[in-house]
Amino acid sequence: MIDFRFNYPVLDKQHTLFQNALAALEPNDAYLKMEISGGYPEDRKIASQWLSKPDYPVMPESVVLACGGHHALTVILLATGLSGGAVLVDPVTYNGFIGLASIMNVKLISCPIDDKGMKPEAMAELCLSQKIKAVYLMPTIHNPLCFIMPLERRLEIVEVARLFDLILIDDDAYGFLEPEILPNFAQLAPERGFFIYSFAKILAPGVKTSYIIVPEKWLAQVLTLIRITSSGSVTLFTRLISSWILSGEVGRIIKEKQDIAAERQKVAAKVLSGNKMITQPTSFHFWIPLSETVNPNQFGENLSAKGVDVVTSGGYNVNGDPKYNGIRVALGSVSDEKILTEGLTIIAESLDQTQSR
Repeated sequence: MIDFRFNYPVLDKQHTLFQNALAALEPNDAYLKMEISGGYPEDRKIASQWLSKPDYPVMPESVVLACGGHHALTVILLATGLSGGAVLVDPVTYNGFIGLASIMNVKLISCPIDDKGMKPEAMAELCLSQKIKAVYLMPTIHNPLCFIMPLERRLEIVEVARLFDLILIDDDAYGFLEPEILPNFAQLAPERGFFIYSFAKILAPGVKTSYIIVPEKWLAQVLTLIRITSSGSVTLFTRLISSWILSGEVGRIIKEKQDIAAERQKVAAKVLSGNKMITQPTSFHFWIPLSETVNPNQFGENLSAKGVDVVTSGGYNVNGDPKYNGIRVALGSVSDEKILTEGLTIIAESLDQTQSR
């Protein structure tokens, strides 16, 4: 089976890097003890420096360390009291957040979008008619739609959020793949913006570590919930990441993954020429819209029968609107170009068969 479902690109050299990094770490009793909630001060300082950008500094006291992106989302939803409340989302949004919202009794309200992301005027209209507490966003290489929200749109969304006192949750799972980094919502609206920076895609899914920029208002509650839900992050991983940031290794890995993603995108563009693809040059995934008359789940099952697995819009589509029928094709886990081409060819042939009906 050719698996285009998951997006965890682990470079071959990372195994050796990991072994060498472990061997180089100085002995420390802290590795086998619970880490203090939010992370050690030295690691939070390195995290803040890593997340800071020109004109948008991040203070160490506003950054806390958690056990991955899902843990960060769980902590934020609990800390801000969103259980039982309503959150604005894109009509097609991350299926992990949909699942998390379901088990935590969070109502998801779909907001109209365009190719720049959520429409501010539509946000305002929904806020006037419904009691909405927060907005969940993936502004940089959206999952699964791949758009990058321009700065102007981000600022417009901040205006709406301030007008209606909305919490902004910025989930940056794929932002590392975009070379031109824009300010996130925690930097644009520090009084209400959360920013999640997970290392699952940057390094590996087994490195359960994330950085969260937290507004001061919720910092104490976030620290308490990190302690309650996980007893803190994993010191071994946080110290490893800190050392790799200081040595430049994280930056080098990111650049290499951007280059690899660009090469795989070129292969995909060639094989799927003539089909509409929504993507970015250095993204590890892309979105293929399907006709409103096509059953996306059946399309996915047909692909599976031919030896290819993708994720269909069934898992992402908040309201099941056929306007957003499609499939996400993730290239992160298929490194062999021959297998990559074979799988994409099967997708192209299946698309041709659908269009010819």
